[in-house]
Amino acid sequence: MAPHFTSTYATVKLQAACNTEMFLTQVSSPAFNTTPTVLILIAINVGVHLLRMLLPGQWDAILGFVGAFSPPLWLSIVMGEGNHWGYTLLLSPIFYAFLHADLLHLVINMGFLLAFGTAVERRLGQGPFLALYILCAVCAAGASLAVYFVVFEQTFMVGASGAISGLFGAVLRISTRKTWTAFAAFIAINLVIGYTGLPSMGSVRAVAWEAHIGGFLAGYLLFSLFDA
Repeated sequence: MAPHFTSTYATVKLQAACNTEMFLTQVSSPAFNTTPTVLILIAINVGVHLLRMLLPGQWDAILGFVGAFSPPLWLSIVMGEGNHWGYTLLLSPIFYAFLHADLLHLVINMGFLLAFGTAVERRLGQGPFLALYILCAVCAAGASLAVYFVVFEQTFMVGASGAISGLFGAVLRISTRKTWTAFAAFIAINLVIGYTGLPSMGSVRAVAWEAHIGGFLAGYLLFSLFDA
C-alpha cells in the first residue's frame, strides 16, 4: 500500500489530553455496555480490515489506493482532470475512515470508538450520532486538504482517528466538568506533533495531526446542531 498516515500513537495523545475514565463516568454507563451504531461501525471497520488481509496483495493495494484520502488525487477529480478510478475517489473523504494501516492501528481506534462513541450515541441517538461521526471524518479530511495547500505534500490518509477525535470533542461538550484544559492540551499536542514531525516512521508521518484537529473541532463546535 502507498505511504499513508496512521494513528498508532493516538493512545498517548488522548490520554495526555484528558483522563478518559473521568469523562465517561460523567456522561454514560460503562463503555463496554455499548450502543447499536457503535457496534455496527466497529463491525464494518473490522470486516474491511479482515477483507484486506484475505485479499491478494495487488487487490489490497488497489483498495487502499481508492479508499485512502489523498488531497492531490481528490482535487484532480473535483477539477475534472480525471484518472483511472474516476469519481470513485470523490468518496474517499468518507471511505478513508474505514481503512487502517495495520492491526494495532485498528485495535487502538476501535477502542476509542467504543469508549467515546458509546457516550455520544447515548446522548444523541443513532441517526444524529452517525451523521456527526461522518461529518467529523469529512472535516478531518478537509483539514488535511487545507494543509496540503500550504505544504503541497503527497499523502495518503487512512484511519478513523479523525472522526474519533470529533467524538472526543463531543464528549467534552457533554461533560459537566470544566474541559478547557483538555481542549487546549489536545490542540497543543497535535500542533507540536505537526511542527516537529514526531512521531514518525522514516519518511512517513505516523500521526495525521491536522486531521485530528479538524475532526476534534468539528465534533466540539458542531455538537449542538445534533443535540436535540
